[in-house]
Amino acid sequence: MREQRKNKKVYGIIFLLGLLWLTSCGKQETEEKTDTGFVAAVTGVFDSADTAVVAEIDMDEKTITLKNMDKKRQYTLTYDGTTFFYDKYGKVISITQLQKGEVVDVTFFRERKRLNTLQISGEAWTHKYIDEYKLNEEKLQAEVGSAIYAYSEDTVVISDGKQGDLIDINPVDVLTFRGMDSEVYSIVVERGHGYVRLKNEEYFYGGWIEIGNKTIQKVSESMMLTVPEGSHQVIISNKGTSGVKQIEVRKDMELELDVGDLKGEEPKYGTVVFTITPEEATLYLDGEKTDYSLPVRLEVGIHQMIVMADGYDTVSQYLKVGEASAGIEVEMKAKEDVSGNDVSGNDVLSDSELLDEVNRILNEKGYSGITADELAGNYNSSNTGQSGTAGNGTDNSAGTNTATGGTQTNTPTTSTLSYYVTIEAPIGVEIYLDGNYIGITPCSFKKDAGSHTLTLRKTGYVAKSYTIQVDEEQKNVSYSFLDLVKIE
Repeated sequence: MREQRKNKKVYGIIFLLGLLWLTSCGKQETEEKTDTGFVAAVTGVFDSADTAVVAEIDMDEKTITLKNMDKKRQYTLTYDGTTFFYDKYGKVISITQLQKGEVVDVTFFRERKRLNTLQISGEAWTHKYIDEYKLNEEKLQAEVGSAIYAYSEDTVVISDGKQGDLIDINPVDVLTFRGMDSEVYSIVVERGHGYVRLKNEEYFYGGWIEIGNKTIQKVSESMMLTVPEGSHQVIISNKGTSGVKQIEVRKDMELELDVGDLKGEEPKYGTVVFTITPEEATLYLDGEKTDYSLPVRLEVGIHQMIVMADGYDTVSQYLKVGEASAGIEVEMKAKEDVSGNDVSGNDVLSDSELLDEVNRILNEKGYSGITADELAGNYNSSNTGQSGTAGNGTDNSAGTNTATGGTQTNTPTTSTLSYYVTIEAPIGVEIYLDGNYIGITPCSFKKDAGSHTLTLRKTGYVAKSYTIQVDEEQKNVSYSFLDLVKIE
């Protein structure tokens, strides 16, 4: 009897074990047939790998958009709590520490488009917060310090936290460059620009305005200057007087700067009578060819005098002009009379040294430079006046971008001034070329080859500036831009 109960108990246990085994097999079989779409992330387990640039991060959708620079292809991957993020040294970081524009090495599951691991590339280079650089749009080269890198239309540009275009970058912006080897992969605009409009500036027309160390420009009517965001000192001068103000420029915002209270006293003048031998000598005062057949009226103060004549040593010296009339006698020495030094005590300068000296003086006074031909006597002093909308150039001889307003100093090798650039859209906005007012769109201006800043403005809308590269082809060109964004 006891044996029978024992056997029944054993049979019962065996039956229960068998039932449990059958049940577990059924569950396992069911699970194998159900694809949840989830694959547990394990470091080193993936089916695809890539080196790419982080173009977008959407933390709400938990997606990262990457761009492969070799294949010029952009794709989006999802991430979750099992995705691993690392810095360039292999230390774990969070998604919030990842920046757009970073060059990264990734592993992922291609079919599911799910990110497995992401690490900031240890082979990529970075130049952060650079304000001295040059983007050569003709050669597609970026000069950063002493290094030269190549970039392309596919280079990732991050502006205002989202993908932008190269045309959105202004020369006054502060940028971060990232790349591999000799190629730029991404450019991030770290600090952008705003705009300065002058008020009550009539007294300073023809003078110069300097804002910080990036903006130097001749003052003209209805200007709108593109200025780096931040605090700046403004120096504005004309007719022997100058004034200084401090301003704070906010990104993409317009600042109206009233300079009416900076108008100083009218400058004082003196009269100078020049007697120069030989009579055919050419006189330059502050770099400008001057007729000395009659008394010359000059502002009181220091002036640079240069006297030149064929067969004679050049005379270069400073003049101090007072309020009373004065006479200056210059007797030049024939070259064969000296060897090395002028017997009168004036320095003897070679043509190249003289050109450097003239341009140095001009730059000190805020004027644009002159060429060797102009220095040799082909200079037309009337050329210093306004020359219409075509005369917007840049003088880089001193390493500073110096916009010259209406003075044409950047004549293209292939003349394009008989052709026009037309801005077709958006319609009804103000157009400023290198800070100078052009008109209301649609409008046109003469074609001046080179890089220019084009600013679009309309009351009630956020101003927008673009950097355009005008080619040297002898044909008309046109541009159309997106509508301006209304100020909320």
